[in-house]
Amino acid sequence: MKIRKPSAWGFHPFNRDDEVLEIERSFLSKHGVGRKLAVSTEGPRKMVGLVVPHAGYAYSGPVASHAYYEIAGDGVPETFVLLGPTHSSRFPGYSAMIDGVWKMPLGAVSVDSDLAKEIVQSSSFIDINPEAHDKEHSIEVQLPFLQYVYGDQFRIVPIAVGYSDHAMIMDAGRAIAKAISGMERDSVVVATTDLTHYGSAYGYTPVGMSPFTKVYEWIQDVDRSIIDLIVALDASALLKTVTEKGYTMCGATPVATMLIAARALGAKSGKLLKYTTSYDVSGSTKLVVGYAAIAVSK
Repeated sequence: MKIRKPSAWGFHPFNRDDEVLEIERSFLSKHGVGRKLAVSTEGPRKMVGLVVPHAGYAYSGPVASHAYYEIAGDGVPETFVLLGPTHSSRFPGYSAMIDGVWKMPLGAVSVDSDLAKEIVQSSSFIDINPEAHDKEHSIEVQLPFLQYVYGDQFRIVPIAVGYSDHAMIMDAGRAIAKAISGMERDSVVVATTDLTHYGSAYGYTPVGMSPFTKVYEWIQDVDRSIIDLIVALDASALLKTVTEKGYTMCGATPVATMLIAARALGAKSGKLLKYTTSYDVSGSTKLVVGYAAIAVSK
C-alpha cells in the first residue's frame, strides 16, 4: 500500500495544532470568510466542481477558505477527485494514485480505490503513477482544509496533471464523470490552480514593473478574463485563451478537465466566491500571484 507523507515544506504547518491554527486564521482573516464554518449534513449537494488555489496558506489560505466554506454548506460528499498541476516534475497526461493513504498532520486520508480504478479504466490517458505525487504541493495543501471541514468522513482520488492536449483533457474529464455517475458516487471534482504569476523571477513582466498601479490593474484584468471563462464553464475557450496569450495560470489543464467533468455531471453555473492577489495579502510588488475560489453547481 502506498503511503504518501507530507512534503510541501513551507506551504502549510506539519504540526497538528499549528495546522488547525493556520486554517482558522485563514477563515477569520481580512480576506477570508470572516467566520468559522458549519457543515450542512442535509445537503443540498448541488456542487459538482470547485476551483481552489494552492500557494502557501499565508498567501492563498484566505481565498481557499471561501471554497471550503461553500462546500461545507452544500453537504457531505463521499469522495473528492483532486486534480492538481505538477511543479517539480514534468510528464505527459494524468497520473492517478489508486490505493493507499496520505498521512497528514490532521490524520490519514484514504484513497477511494474503487472510484480511482474505475476512472483509470474509463480513460485512455489517466495512468497509474503514484510517484508523480511525490514532492508536489498542489493537491497536498487541500487535504488539511478538507480534514478541518469533514474530519475523516471523506476519501480522495488524487490525479496529478502534466502536459495534456485538448483531446486528452476531453477524455479525462468525461472518464471522471462517467466513473462518478456509473458508481453513483457522491463526489466533487476539485481543480487547484493559481492565476497570473507576475514578476521577474517568473520571467513574466509583459507590462513592465512600474508604475505598479498599471501592473496591478493589468493582472486583475487578465485574471478576471480567466475567471469569466471558468464561471461560464467554457473549458475550450479557457485553454485557447491561456495558451494563445501565454498567460501564466499554472492549472489551466486541471481546471478545464474539471469543467468537462462537471458539465457531464449536470453543472449549469459557476460562481466566483473570492478573488485576491498576493499583493493584497503581503503588500509585496516584486512577485504577484492571483488566487480565486470558484464553485461549479448543478
